[in-house]
Amino acid sequence: MFHSSPFLIITPNPAIDRILIMPDLRIGQEQRVHEVLVAAGGKGLNVGRALRALGVNATIRAPLGGIIGQHVSHLAQKEGLTLHGSVISNETRVCTLIVDPSHQQVTVLNEKGPRLTGAEWQAFTAAIVDDPAPWNLICGSLPPGVEPTALAELIKEIRDQGRHILVDTSGPALAAAISACPDVVKINSQELSHLTGIDLPDEMSVYRAAHELHRQGLARIVITLGAAGAIGIDANGAVRATPPAIPVHNPIGCGDSFFAGLTVALSRGHSLANAMRLATACGATDAQTLEPGRIDPVTVATLAAQVRLGAY
Repeated sequence: MFHSSPFLIITPNPAIDRILIMPDLRIGQEQRVHEVLVAAGGKGLNVGRALRALGVNATIRAPLGGIIGQHVSHLAQKEGLTLHGSVISNETRVCTLIVDPSHQQVTVLNEKGPRLTGAEWQAFTAAIVDDPAPWNLICGSLPPGVEPTALAELIKEIRDQGRHILVDTSGPALAAAISACPDVVKINSQELSHLTGIDLPDEMSVYRAAHELHRQGLARIVITLGAAGAIGIDANGAVRATPPAIPVHNPIGCGDSFFAGLTVALSRGHSLANAMRLATACGATDAQTLEPGRIDPVTVATLAAQVRLGAY
């Protein structure tokens, strides 16, 4: 019998992640790839991987199609992730990350993903609504064919059941999600700028824009600032989390590990400030690895003790 996890990860647009290690990448020239890493990918899979490293088993639900969809399922199972796929007719996407360690550069080529029919989206979301998980994480982009309003409707259904809903998405999907008043929204400063239509040239402008969203009814909002850390705002005020200086090998996926740490801490009743301490440590740990979401809990604990918290 399948026993539901208290954590449900909703990832509408999963992928195969192909990470190509290419020292001294030369655009426009033929050259050999130094190393290839392949994993079940997309933000939701990265979050699930990071949660598992933190000792939490989550259920992941995703629409999967074709041979690539089968490969995503196989890779997830191989590393111990609980992935339930909803069958779609079109092929799941492949995302390619080119890491040049010589110049500390990462190039990301994200495919749009397969187009979903109305019936396929309905089947995918029906399983989500039926899942009793109290902590629900919406991770990543919407696939073609799904209107942002459909995401807002899903969030409302989950909230009407008294379940917690945390969101990490972007673009029109983000605006639609916020209109449905989720419990937590985690975005970066660039996404916040796109959302508000305002240039945010410095940290104070980021804080003011986030504070305005909170004032308009968003209960908790967390803005990640890359290596500079993060700002969080809720009813208790604003907090700033600053990580220690670390070597960065691949920043892709840091936000996903951050989101995992944030969720775990909040689910355990921690304050937003303490949740951001763990989240920031998770993101910093991820930055030191090549594969998104593969964090070491010992490193997380070490870095958490070095994260500086302050009122904003």
